[in-house]
Amino acid sequence: MGATHGLQANIRLEMEQVLADFVPVLQSWTENGTDRLIDPFETVYSENYAPANAAVIYASVYRSSGNPIHLESCLAMVRRSAELLRIRAGISPFCRVFLYHYSMMALLLLPDEARSGVTGEFAEFYARYEDDCKQVNTNCAALQWGSELYVQSLGFREADGAKLEHLLQYIERAQSPEGFINDEVTHAAALDGMPIAYHAFTLFLLFSSVVAAGGRLPAQGEPCQARAFTIIGRGLTWLMHCATEDGTFAMIERSSHQMFTWGVYVALLSGSTADNDTALFRKAWEYWLSFRHEDGSYGCTPNWLPHELRTGFESYTHVNMYNNLGLTGIAVALKVLEAPDAWRDKLPLFQIQSDCAFIDEDSGYAFFRKGMHYMACSLRMHNRKYAPAMQGFHYRMSGIRFPLAEPRFKAADVDNRQFLAEGVWEGFLLKDAAGALYFPDSTDNVDAQFTDVGIELLLDTPQYRCTKRISTVENGFSWRYRIELKQDFADCRHVLPFIVHDGRNGTKVLEKSATRMDVAYRGQRFTLTCSRSDQIGMQLYRSLLSVSGAAANVHAVITGPYEAGAVLEWETRLQVRYDQEGGD
Repeated sequence: MGATHGLQANIRLEMEQVLADFVPVLQSWTENGTDRLIDPFETVYSENYAPANAAVIYASVYRSSGNPIHLESCLAMVRRSAELLRIRAGISPFCRVFLYHYSMMALLLLPDEARSGVTGEFAEFYARYEDDCKQVNTNCAALQWGSELYVQSLGFREADGAKLEHLLQYIERAQSPEGFINDEVTHAAALDGMPIAYHAFTLFLLFSSVVAAGGRLPAQGEPCQARAFTIIGRGLTWLMHCATEDGTFAMIERSSHQMFTWGVYVALLSGSTADNDTALFRKAWEYWLSFRHEDGSYGCTPNWLPHELRTGFESYTHVNMYNNLGLTGIAVALKVLEAPDAWRDKLPLFQIQSDCAFIDEDSGYAFFRKGMHYMACSLRMHNRKYAPAMQGFHYRMSGIRFPLAEPRFKAADVDNRQFLAEGVWEGFLLKDAAGALYFPDSTDNVDAQFTDVGIELLLDTPQYRCTKRISTVENGFSWRYRIELKQDFADCRHVLPFIVHDGRNGTKVLEKSATRMDVAYRGQRFTLTCSRSDQIGMQLYRSLLSVSGAAANVHAVITGPYEAGAVLEWETRLQVRYDQEGGD
C-alpha cells in the first residue's frame, strides 16, 4: 500500500504542477477589463463555455497553492460564467448547461473557508436560474443531474427530487444491458450514434458530480448516488474492453480522442485503479503531456500538429474549450486523490485482462486482445457515418505505434462518393462498369465471430458476399478478404489509412513493388504486403480528418474486370521489420 500511495502522491504533485503551469495560458487568453476568455485560433465559438472550466482549474490551483490571486481568478471566471448565463441571447441552451454546471463545480472545489466567504455573492442568481435546455443528448442529462446536486450542496436552494429522478432514469434508459451508454438519446428519440468518447464522458459527469458535491449531498441525492455508481460501475466494466497498456482506450465516432477524453479517463482511473495496476494510471496520466505546445497549451487531438490545423477538426473542437475541459478532468482526479480509498468500494477494479474477446451487438463494437496484440472493430456504420462497417481501429502491439491512422469519414453521402476518396478508412472498394462504388456501408450489424487470432466478419448484400478476417500475426496484423461477386465489377481495391505526418514524425516510403511497400515511421520500419495486388501505393490526396494527424490512403489495386460469380481472395499484412532500422 505504501508504494502505491507514494506513486499516487507523486502523480498528485505532478498534476498540481501541470495545472499551475497552465495558469499563464489562461491569463493570455483572458481579455483585460472584460474577463472574456477568447480563443485566439477561431471566431465561431471563441469563448463558449471555456470560462466555467477555467474557474475549475483556478479553484484546483488555489486548493494547492493558497495564493489569493488564484482565488480571485477563479471568482472572476465564475462571474464571467454568470454574466454569460444572464445574457442568454446568442448563447445556446446547451452551452449554458456547461456554464451552469462547471461554474458551480468550481465553487465546490474551493476549500471550505474560501467557499463560505464567497458563495453569498452568487446564491440568489444560481438559485433562480432557469435551465431551459431540453435533453439534447445523454451527457446533457448527466450535466443537468450534477447541477441539481450542486445547487443544494452549495446551499443555494433545495434540489428538485423529481428532476433528479427524471434525469437519472434518462441515463439508465440510455445504458444497454452490456453497460454501454449511448450519448445520442435526445428528449424526443434514440439515435444510433454510439460514440465511445461520450460513453466515458457521461461516466465522468456522474462520478465528478458526486466527487465535487463531496459530503454535502442532499438527502434525496443519496439513493440517486447509489444508482449513479451502479451506472458508473457497469460502464467502467464495458470500458475495460477498450483499454490498452499504453494508457489510452479505443474510440470511434464523434469526439474520439479529443483532449477532454484524456482528462475524463484519468479522473475515472483515479478512483478505480488497483494498488497493483498503477502503471496503467501513470501511463494514462502522462499520455497527453507529450502533446504540450510551446505556449503551454495542449493539442486538441493526440498529435503535434499546430492549433491552426486542428481547430474545427470537428465543428466544436476548439483550443480553449477542450484544453480547459481536459484539465477539468485532472482537477477532479486531484480531488479524488486526496482520499482515494473513499472510492475503492464504490467503483469496480479497473484492470486490463491479458485476453479479451467481446462482442457487443447493441453498441455495434467488438474488441479483441491476445497477449500484446489489441484491436477493436465496428460491426456497422452508425448513424453519423464516421466510419464504415467492418472497420478496425486502435491497433496496438507491444507498445509499438503502427503508421495506421485512426479512421474517419467527413460525411457519407449516398449521392456523392467523394467522401470515399477524402476519408481515412480501411476496407474494400468495388467499382462497376458505370463507375458506381461499393464499400461496407451496412447500417445493420454484420455477422461476427472470433477466431483464435482475431475476428471474422460476414456481410451479405445483393451485389456481393464478403467474408473478412482481421487477425494478429507475427509482428503485426492481417486483413484477409474473400468476396463472392453477384454482379460484374470493373475494379477492386483494398484501402488502408496511413499517417503521413503527426506534426513531429513523418512516414517515408523506403521500397515499393506491385505487392509490397516498406515505410519508416517513428524510427521503426514496417512492411505492407498484399498477396494479390497488381499495384500498391499511397494516394496523393492528404486528409486532416484523422485524429492521428495528416493522413493518406494506401490502395492495393486488384485489377479487373470481374464477372458475376467470380471470387476475389487476398491477404494484406502490415508487420514490423526488426532486421533493419527505420527512421526519418
